[in-house]
Amino acid sequence: MSSTCQSDHLGRLLGQCEHRMRMVMDRSLRQYGVTPVQCRALMYLHRQPEPVTQRQLEQYMAVKPSTINGIVGRLEEKGLLTRDACQQDARCRVLRLTEEGRRFRSDFIRIAQKTNRQMEQGFSPEELATLHRYLERVAQNLAAQMEETEL
Repeated sequence: MSSTCQSDHLGRLLGQCEHRMRMVMDRSLRQYGVTPVQCRALMYLHRQPEPVTQRQLEQYMAVKPSTINGIVGRLEEKGLLTRDACQQDARCRVLRLTEEGRRFRSDFIRIAQKTNRQMEQGFSPEELATLHRYLERVAQNLAAQMEETEL
């Protein structure tokens, strides 16, 4: 198989894995009324000491301001977080989990752990360690490519 075919195949496989993982997560999270992307945002807020700015969440999720604004807006509508102006800069928005947003933390962790167990099924610990190293390398290669194209 040529190098180009292998690269195309790798990209396709990674895309399939990502798509299927999102579908599994989407089904599991449906009962909570949140999407995998919204869950990811909530879990970031759970892990960070308050306050967290909308810009910090945007950078963590690597999305555009308009995208994060939509994600945060929907979570705010659902009563899972609040968004207030920063005291120092009215353009800045501070995000805080509501009691309702904090209540689902253990459920979201359980769902993520179950999904990870499903993905890791059939792998030995050594195979998982190797897979993690390879995926880290793929991520680093892509990050380097992104930096080159930004220059």
